[in-house]
Amino acid sequence: MRSIKGEIAWVTGAGSGIGEAAALALAAAGAKVVLTGRRAGPLEEVRQRIAAKGGAAEVRAGDLTKAATVDRIAAEIKAAHGRLDILVSNAGINIPDRSWKRLTPEGIDLFAEDLSLQLAELRETAQA
Repeated sequence: MRSIKGEIAWVTGAGSGIGEAAALALAAAGAKVVLTGRRAGPLEEVRQRIAAKGGAAEVRAGDLTKAATVDRIAAEIKAAHGRLDILVSNAGINIPDRSWKRLTPEGIDLFAEDLSLQLAELRETAQA
């Protein structure tokens, strides 16, 4: 596997779960990690954990369901680092009752919104 030391990685949904684990792993491998999610508090906790292990991370909180937020954060990354090497597109929404047997039309709408979010995020980032 190639080295990612010094590469710029943007992890969305980085405040918990898979995004948090991805951010920690990327930082441990030497990447500078940009942590994004809706809640600044959990992102800051992840940043502190990365820093405590000698890694580099920064917090760029925002609601990625808003295209303007994606554009803003992508522009901030480009201005600060000049490039983006790695994208972990992990942001999403939680559908508490996600069993197919119990999924309601409203839950399906949330699922479609989440998929739309992921696709829009990828499109916007690829254009940045």
